[in-house]
Amino acid sequence: MITWLNRLGLFYLLFGIATLTHGGDHRSYSDMLVNLAPILSMGLFVHGYFKMPGLYKFIGWVLGLGIVLLVLESKYEYNQYMYSYFVIKRFAYCSVAIGAYYLAGRSEPINIRHVVNIIFFFFFFNQIVMGRIFGYGFNSETRTTFSPDAYYFLIPFLYYLVSYLKNHRPVHLITALFCFLVIIILLHRTVISSSIVAAGVVVGLSMLGKVSGRSGLPLGRTLVLFALLVGIALPFVGLLPEKKVEVMMTSLGGIISPQEDNTASWRMEQSEYYLSQIPERPLFGWRYEGYDRGEIMENSDFEEKGTIIHSQYIDQLFNYGVFGLLINSVLILGALVVLYRSGRILSTDQLVLFGFIVSGFVYGGGYQFPVQYWGFVGLGMYMGLKRRPIHLTAGPSSHTTHTTVEHDLSPAATLAKSMYL
Repeated sequence: MITWLNRLGLFYLLFGIATLTHGGDHRSYSDMLVNLAPILSMGLFVHGYFKMPGLYKFIGWVLGLGIVLLVLESKYEYNQYMYSYFVIKRFAYCSVAIGAYYLAGRSEPINIRHVVNIIFFFFFFNQIVMGRIFGYGFNSETRTTFSPDAYYFLIPFLYYLVSYLKNHRPVHLITALFCFLVIIILLHRTVISSSIVAAGVVVGLSMLGKVSGRSGLPLGRTLVLFALLVGIALPFVGLLPEKKVEVMMTSLGGIISPQEDNTASWRMEQSEYYLSQIPERPLFGWRYEGYDRGEIMENSDFEEKGTIIHSQYIDQLFNYGVFGLLINSVLILGALVVLYRSGRILSTDQLVLFGFIVSGFVYGGGYQFPVQYWGFVGLGMYMGLKRRPIHLTAGPSSHTTHTTVEHDLSPAATLAKSMYL
């Protein structure tokens, strides 16, 4: 029973706070679920403190101290302890990584294939069963998903790409290309750019021998498959509506020339304004004063107070300064280092999470991280530090025994362990 409660909690942090799980409809999406995520995660940090890796103990203390200081600032400046939970929760969103790490260790077995199946199910239900995709006009005005929901699809894409690199089965490459095609059709340019970078990182890891004992990408087989697929697809391309294809290609062109694109251009204008404000308070940001100023761009959700800065980096620097951005960066880099050093050859789960977490560096340039992204960062940390069984042959009887090695879960111990792999 307790295990299933932990799994339910992990599901909540990975999926339950996303519009994908709520029919992809923002109107039915409860902000309360997002508001509760950092509260739950900080509670789990306190509850499981002595079982946390050293890095998470340190970050947890820093976040806790930061929250206390924000509460005290609210009391001193506005004579109320909770002037704006908006300011506090956005600072503490990254604590979801700590909560997900704690719950992952109590939700075994965890398999990234289960995550892939969940994503496929929700996309099929939202787009096909609910019929959203049938109203899509292949342009940014009629998109049927929000960017954080489309971002989920990187995980199936990376899963089948990694499977192809490990097993060299054509069906895996075809499925990976299908997932990439879906990402393109969903028409979120930041997600498309993120998927390209993530794929490049995974292929790069294969060339470093991190994917399997075989050589990296099977270039000859891959080129033949590409040629066959292009030959099969070409006759169908001519059947597509010419105007819709032209509009879609124009939208995709915004990746290369954002200044000429309506959506990207106003985001650049917004970013330039907030960047100009950062040097005035570089260390700890504007916090409540920035909240009181409101959003410079017209937005129905923030008519008077609050901001909706699109870039994660600019949002952190403007609101919480270098201090806030540094906390975010340490959590992400910590998970990546632990995953990379977890073994000479990484598992499929580890490779998928590594690629997905790396893609956040690109995604964060165009959008703020979805809160669930931090859940996958915590899951990545857990997968990197996960204890593995070692098979030993004992004595003359040649019986094989299975011994679990109890590793110290601190980053320093993981680094030391990796030196001998």
